[in-house]
Amino acid sequence: METSDQTRKDNLTPTEQSAILTNRAAAVRPQPVDYGLTYDALDRNNLATPAGLTYKESSGWKLFFAIWLPVYLVVFALLAPNLRGTVSEFVLLLFVGLIVGGWLVVVYVYPIVWGVVRACIAAYERRHPSAAMLAYRRALQLHELYVAAERQAERTAHEVERALLRQKRSYWEGLDGYEFERATAEVLKQHQFNPRVTGGSADGGVDIEVTRSDRKGVVQCKAHVACVGPHTVRDLFGVMHHSRADFGIIVSRGGFTKGAIDFARNKPIFFVDTSDLIAMQEGRDVLARGFTRADPSLENHSL
Repeated sequence: METSDQTRKDNLTPTEQSAILTNRAAAVRPQPVDYGLTYDALDRNNLATPAGLTYKESSGWKLFFAIWLPVYLVVFALLAPNLRGTVSEFVLLLFVGLIVGGWLVVVYVYPIVWGVVRACIAAYERRHPSAAMLAYRRALQLHELYVAAERQAERTAHEVERALLRQKRSYWEGLDGYEFERATAEVLKQHQFNPRVTGGSADGGVDIEVTRSDRKGVVQCKAHVACVGPHTVRDLFGVMHHSRADFGIIVSRGGFTKGAIDFARNKPIFFVDTSDLIAMQEGRDVLARGFTRADPSLENHSL
């Protein structure tokens, strides 16, 4: 299992996905310091080093200067018999040489030497990876698979949710006018409305009569796909007065225009669209807030 195996990450089977997601230890990204690894070790092995990781302190600089300092002192001691001057000049020369030599080493020698050494170490590590590096790679690969499985599960859940929503919408969109009224009445019944479908053409603009919280209401159902405009809301408002209803509900499969919403403002009229019908089908009482006030006519209940 290679870290670069993107194909496997993108095509996990449900069994693999379930097995990986149950391994909670894989949810946390492994830390190189727990495996005794340094930043240099990860860099040599072409492993990503994002922010948030902790590493064991690299000893490359310390090791290099631990070698450089005694070498310099030995060379200086060999050249010392040929030097002439006072003790202070001798000491000054020692420290000046150490500083200047150290600077030259840092700027010119160290990068070249370390580059060669690093290449040799990297080549050896590719042929003979350490147990710590192998363990870290396995932990990192498992974590990456966990992240991929989590994303795949989220995508799947989102797709299932969208498919269910499409199915629910297609149910409402497939009903004819009378079926739409009956289905709406069933949904209202789930939420304390006590509906009665009037039926026929002599309904006076009322498709369903309802009562809730000792208040009388009238319902108009619009099964067409066009948005309901203000004239329909005005008609319902007139029917409410004629029927002496306390509130009115317009159920529209096609939604509502801004003019309709504006006309219903501050009137005891509720708007219900397909999304609201689906929510009510699933048990959410989207109209509940309109029946918690002492006088619903004082508030705008347009949805």
